[in-house]
Amino acid sequence: MAMADVGRAVVVETWNGETYALLDTLIKSQSPKFRVVPCFRPVQGIPSLDLLEHSMVAGLRSKTGDLLRLGSWASRLESLGKWLVPHAEQGVGPLAEELVILQSRFPALRIYVPHCAWPRKNKVDDPEWEEAITRLSTLPNIVAGVSAIAEFSTEPFPHNDIKPFVERLREKFGPQSVVAGSDYPLLEKTLYKEYIKLAQQWIQQGDTNWSASFESPIFKS
Repeated sequence: MAMADVGRAVVVETWNGETYALLDTLIKSQSPKFRVVPCFRPVQGIPSLDLLEHSMVAGLRSKTGDLLRLGSWASRLESLGKWLVPHAEQGVGPLAEELVILQSRFPALRIYVPHCAWPRKNKVDDPEWEEAITRLSTLPNIVAGVSAIAEFSTEPFPHNDIKPFVERLREKFGPQSVVAGSDYPLLEKTLYKEYIKLAQQWIQQGDTNWSASFESPIFKS
């Protein structure tokens, strides 16, 4: 992070639960450099509603199939001004449909859609992507993240085939609502700095007025 001039970061738990201990350590550390996002596991009752109250917890990660099961968790996220981080395991089209329904129930809920809104499935352009991001961009309090670039690319770094997707996100959401992420460690670790700069360059496009709507609420004192 220091080498890439990244001063603060959001650490998102993995679905297999292997990183929960790391999140717990970060929560206890009270470090101003980090915020954490645990995964929603309704069958296990994880996490507890009380955990969402912690200042180190920035939000909650949920699969598309579990969005309508959030209930009290969504209500608590909304009341606390924290972020729902959805996962598009069924594709971005179904995700957009579920988020529209969820937002109608919780209109003040903040939503962070990562990974360039999943523009491809198995390296093939998702035909539902354009319509999905158009629907998502109309929702209030929504932000898109530029991350997992290598996951969707069919070209080597700097993955220029992904840049048009980022440009469309910027057009739809506006520069204030598109932010840079990394998907670390699921990238070429030696290129962490380069990935961060690449995402920032694609988002900024010479405009320095960007990203405040996501970062400021997460790292508010």
